[in-house]
Amino acid sequence: MPLPVHLQLARQIVDTLKSICEHDINYIDTHGKICASTDSTRENEYHEGGLRAARTGEVVTVEKDDPELGVRRGINMPIRYHGDIVAVIGITGEPEEVRQYAFLAQRITRLLLREHEIELQDRSNRSQTGYLIRCLIQNEAVNPVFMKEVLKSNGIENRQGSWRTVVLQVANSEDASNLPGLETDLFHRFDRIGHSLFAYFYPDEFVLIVRDEMLKKQENLLHSLAEKYQGKLHIALGSAGKLTEQHASYHFAKLGIAAMPKEINLVSFEDLDLEILLAETSRGAAEAYLQKTMSALEAEDKSLLEAYFLRDLSLKETAEALYLHKNTLQYRLNRIRERSGYDPRAFRDAMVLYAGLKLEKTIGLK
Repeated sequence: MPLPVHLQLARQIVDTLKSICEHDINYIDTHGKICASTDSTRENEYHEGGLRAARTGEVVTVEKDDPELGVRRGINMPIRYHGDIVAVIGITGEPEEVRQYAFLAQRITRLLLREHEIELQDRSNRSQTGYLIRCLIQNEAVNPVFMKEVLKSNGIENRQGSWRTVVLQVANSEDASNLPGLETDLFHRFDRIGHSLFAYFYPDEFVLIVRDEMLKKQENLLHSLAEKYQGKLHIALGSAGKLTEQHASYHFAKLGIAAMPKEINLVSFEDLDLEILLAETSRGAAEAYLQKTMSALEAEDKSLLEAYFLRDLSLKETAEALYLHKNTLQYRLNRIRERSGYDPRAFRDAMVLYAGLKLEKTIGLK
C-alpha cells in the first residue's frame, strides 16, 4: 500500500530538490496530478508525462515544450518505495541537462519519504502507548494482546516485577506549550531509562510508568529535572506495585503533587504520611474540619504556617527563610491563634493546623 504523503511533505521534497539542481520541480501523484511544484502556477494541473511514468514505471522524457497543452520539456521519474510507485518527480528543463540529477533526486526523495514514515510510526506508537498508560492509571480493562504488543514496541518483554508511576505536572495551571522544548526534553531523557512507558496528556501532565529498579538507577535524572524546571514543573513518584496496579501508584503521585510544599517540586510516595490518611476522608467530614479550623485564616497566614511547619516550628529558621524579624513572626503567629483559635506553637494545636493545611490540598482530588 503506498505511503500516504501530505502536501507539506510534497512541498518539502520539491523545495529540497530545487535547492540542489536549480530547475523547477514537480511532485506528481500516481493519478497524474501535480500536488506540489516550485512553479506554483502548475499546482493541481494534470501532467500526462507524470501519469505515464506512474503507470509504466519507466522514466518519461518530454523533448519539446507545447504551450497549448501546457507541456514542458524535462524528465519524469517514477519513485518506488517498498516496491510500490508512490509518486513521480518531474524536473523541468533540457532533458540531457537535467538527467544528471535523476539518481540524486530519486535518492533524496526516498530519504525524505523514509523520514516521514518513521515519523508516522513514531506517532502511532506514541498514540498506542498513551492509550495503554491511560487504561493503566484509570484502572480500565485493556486487551492483553494489545498490551503485549505495545510493551514490546517500547522494549519491554517482561512485565513482571515492581513498577512505579511518575507524574510530571506543569505548575501554575500553565499549558505545557508555554514551556518550549519541554516535551522533547522529557521524551529524550526518559528514552535513556528503558523499560518504561511515557506519554503527554493535554494540557499539563506527563506520565511515566517505569520499572522501580530502573528508576532507582536513574534517580539523578529526576533530581536534575526538578532543578532545571524549578517552579515550572512538579514531579511526584507514586507507590511501587505490579504493572496492572498503576492506578494506585498514579493516585498517590497525584496526591503527592497536591500536598507538595511551595518550596519543593519533587516528592515520592515515601515522603507521604498524613496525606495518605487524609485522602480517604469523606468530603463532608473534610469540609466540616476545614470550616472549623482554617476558614478564618487568610492565604498569607497559611503560607506562613507552611514555612513554619516545614522548619519543625523553629522560630529562628522560619524568620530567616521569610526575611522577617523574630518579633514580627511572633506577632503573626499570635494573629493566627486569635483568628483560628489554635496556637501554632502548642503541639496539639499545631497538629490540628498542620492537618488542615494538608487536607486543603488533598480535598481537591475527591
